[in-house]
Amino acid sequence: MTQVDPFVLLVSVSADTSGYVKMASSAFSEITDEFLVCHICLETFKQPKMLPCLHTFCQPCLERLLATEPVGKLSCPTCRQDVPLPEYGVQGLKSNFLVGKLHDILQQQPKEKGKTSETHENGVPCTACERGNPAELYCMECTDYLCQVCNDTHRGLKVSKSHKVVTIQNLQSGQFVADLRARETSKCENHNELNKFYCDTCHRVICLHCVVTAHKDHQYVEIEKAAERERAKIKAKLSTVKNTADLHERWIEELQSVKDDWPLQVQRTEEQIEKQAKAIKKAVRKVKSEKISQLRAMNAARERQMEAAMEAAEMDLASAKSCVQFTDKVLEYGSPAEVMSVVGELTSRMEQTANKNVAERAELTNGLIYLTFDSPTRELEQDISKLVGGIKQTSVSMRSTLSSVRTKVTLSCSESPKLLKTVGKQGSGDGQFNSPTSLAVTADGDIAVTDYNNSRLQFLDKDGTFKKKVDLKFNPECVVALKNGELLVTGDEHRIHVLDIQGRASRVIRVKGAEEKGSTTNGIAVDVLGRIIVTIVYQVFVLRPSGDVILKFGDKGQGQQQLSSSLHVTVDSSNQIIISDYHNDNLKIFDPAGRHLFTCGSCGSGPGQLYHPYCVITDSEDNIVVADCFNQRVSLFSRTGTFIRHVLARGEHGLNWPMGLTLTHDGNLVVADSNSIKIFKM
Repeated sequence: MTQVDPFVLLVSVSADTSGYVKMASSAFSEITDEFLVCHICLETFKQPKMLPCLHTFCQPCLERLLATEPVGKLSCPTCRQDVPLPEYGVQGLKSNFLVGKLHDILQQQPKEKGKTSETHENGVPCTACERGNPAELYCMECTDYLCQVCNDTHRGLKVSKSHKVVTIQNLQSGQFVADLRARETSKCENHNELNKFYCDTCHRVICLHCVVTAHKDHQYVEIEKAAERERAKIKAKLSTVKNTADLHERWIEELQSVKDDWPLQVQRTEEQIEKQAKAIKKAVRKVKSEKISQLRAMNAARERQMEAAMEAAEMDLASAKSCVQFTDKVLEYGSPAEVMSVVGELTSRMEQTANKNVAERAELTNGLIYLTFDSPTRELEQDISKLVGGIKQTSVSMRSTLSSVRTKVTLSCSESPKLLKTVGKQGSGDGQFNSPTSLAVTADGDIAVTDYNNSRLQFLDKDGTFKKKVDLKFNPECVVALKNGELLVTGDEHRIHVLDIQGRASRVIRVKGAEEKGSTTNGIAVDVLGRIIVTIVYQVFVLRPSGDVILKFGDKGQGQQQLSSSLHVTVDSSNQIIISDYHNDNLKIFDPAGRHLFTCGSCGSGPGQLYHPYCVITDSEDNIVVADCFNQRVSLFSRTGTFIRHVLARGEHGLNWPMGLTLTHDGNLVVADSNSIKIFKM
């Protein structure tokens, strides 16, 4: 459950004095004893001191905490925000006088049926003595709970006999809520008198004694008039804080939804891997069976062939031996007449036998077969890994009706880009450019170009053909396209110009709170929550669509978390804010609340180094693409800041001074390079 700060709650309730009594019951029902105890000692507040972050703690607890910190540094135990200590240390922090009032008001709230508090069971203890008697009355001025003995003493004293004293029963009935609210609790820490005035010179509440002494020459007003003047301002700022809280709440809901769905995604992916592995095993078993069947068929055929060959060879052998035996006998025992009588048949038979043997031997030699298994030459695990498939994380945009147009293209696995077309040259005619600084692809797929020195926007179709131009009264720095067809354009002092789907001026968003008065809005992006992120010099502003500032951050300098005077910005699918820092030659990544996450890149021309980076965008996998202007190339980093590769370079792709970048719906990378627009097929 989200905790409600009692100070903020009291301000929000008391801002409307006429409706206070009606609202009190419901508003203060959100307050529990949890808000009335110190979160360090977990006891009722003793000398409650309020930190600049509006968290309250006991003065002794803060002093003990400060004593344990190195070099006297103090940070809030709840939010870890650094606390600048005043001259007198913890004692000099503002006292939270509202805590006692909240406690008294809470005592009046009716308890839920069936729930009885310890106070109701045992009675409220007397706070004016240490006898432990239950209190029967309550002094509205002294804010003390009084037993009967102390009440008699209280009434007998000259200073308190006129105080308004009510019974505990009447107090708990709720009829004195308005009186408690009207009770003044803020006392001067120097004179212990009620603060009745506000010093506009010193910006602090003061008592009458302060008016006639230390502040006699200052501008001061009655505290009621000052409060009436400031309540309206507080109320207006509070609405902005509530809007911010709503955004954080929605963001947490989105994160919780993603977190809850993640185990299911892991389970589904694991099941798919198992399913694919089983399919591969089944296919392997099938192929194995087919190969073995093929081998066995080959074996049966070969065995039949070998048996026939053996049978024929044995018959030939028997015939040859018979011929030899017959011939030997004829030569040994035959008379000349007998030899000559069979010489013809004998010679013919021997020639036939000799020739046939040679032919058979040749046939057998030529038909000799060796059996082997032809396995793949590549690594078996790699082949199987490809068959199983890969695990891929795909970014899915969260809900927003005013988020920017996002690409579905990834550059991490692309082949070498091919230049499709170069559009334009230096000039002021249609399709000519004079320092194009930024690009955006509209919801319709057109390419919007900020033609800086010509003070206009130009629109090209996806193939680079000129379509139209929109003249502006300022030099446009950057442009971003929204899903609803609108365009946001920077470059006009502290203003953002909103153009409708036809390119006509729709409205102007004024950015308030920039420290550099003579500067202009520069980098701009819109995240998936519909928040507008815009840079002015070294400051980064996060705005609602209405222009209300949700938060701003950025310190000037050259440190890892500091920013220079020329910034371009983009966001990823997780609403992380990515800054290309032109003069610091690096990229800085912040979370949606403006907290620095990491910095990547350094000045140089080597892999992963940058020299005056300009435009920065992200692809569908949240890889970071940056126009490395003075290195005359386009570089690619992973979402964690790891350098991947140079996508485009001067020598291979003819880049000169790349500034603007965008990715089209059909996968092309468009670069504003010098005074032309180059379209590359990725």
